[in-house]
Amino acid sequence: MRLKHLESALSTIQREFPNPNVRLEQYPTSPELAAAVVWTAFERGDVGHGRTVLDLGCGTGMLTAAAALVESDHVFALDCDESALHIARQNIEELEMLHQVSFLLAQVKGVAGMQTLGDDKRRSKAAGGGGNHKGSRGSGNRKGRGGRPTEARSSTQEVREQILTDADQDGIPIRSGFVDTVLTNPPFGTKDNAGMDLRFLKTATRLARRAVYSFHKTSTRAFMKKHVESVWKMSFTVVAEMQFDIPNTFKFHKQQNVNIQVDLIRIDV
Repeated sequence: MRLKHLESALSTIQREFPNPNVRLEQYPTSPELAAAVVWTAFERGDVGHGRTVLDLGCGTGMLTAAAALVESDHVFALDCDESALHIARQNIEELEMLHQVSFLLAQVKGVAGMQTLGDDKRRSKAAGGGGNHKGSRGSGNRKGRGGRPTEARSSTQEVREQILTDADQDGIPIRSGFVDTVLTNPPFGTKDNAGMDLRFLKTATRLARRAVYSFHKTSTRAFMKKHVESVWKMSFTVVAEMQFDIPNTFKFHKQQNVNIQVDLIRIDV
């Protein structure tokens, strides 16, 4: 398969969220962007034949589908939103690749001092690939890719610093080093999700035994690089600079669409 064929295949499946939730920062991932991310990982030998992959916060399954299409041995699609997981499963079924993908319902734990969305019993559910799952691409139930402040909280910088040092469990009931590579398009940590970008990244590094690929705002590059390298003692490489197109999705959006400059980073774990 070539890159253009991957883009073409991804363009045939549903990428939109029927009822996007602002707390989950549920924005559709374009076929071009998903293909570019997975192709980058494929060229480096991190996905494809002989590799297992986890799409952490899979949403409607664009990265999941791309990883399956490049013939990864097995792909795990994990999200907290049942309705998005349902769409992801339908997409994989349409591509006739259900034998290659398992679907997991679980929630990335919110930062310390923040309450998670949904009750604790739902947060820890996980299921294999054959079930009738309905499910999004973040943490929480249909309501959020991250935690929600109960009251006024510390600054974004302080929240991020706390994530870097917290040793508590991340809420994902999967053993460390479960897959070769983790792909994640995490919340940017805006609105009520301050710090969830690093929470997702930290969880991803725990679950992977080879590499992590993750999107982050280019404006946070210096901060991310410093802490991944100096605190986590892991390599941090910007493998591509991309644009993430955010369409007019919520009432507070004033423009038709906005292009956010993002880094695709690779962490060697």
